Amino acid sequence: MVKDSRRYASAGGWGFGRFVNGQPVDLAQHQTCFACHESHVKSRDYVFTRIAP
Repeated sequence: MVKDSRRYASAGGWGFGRFVNGQPVDLAQHQTCFACHESHVKSRDYVFTRIAP
């Protein structure tokens, strides 16, 4: 993921990426990323991973 609030304003400021076997997935799969992040971790700036203590 890349944070850029201007470029990716419609996706909470994040540009999402997904790779399978080192290759980027198709556009349809990329477009599902934000919906999942929005429904599960919106309160944490759309980030699933937490920094380890």
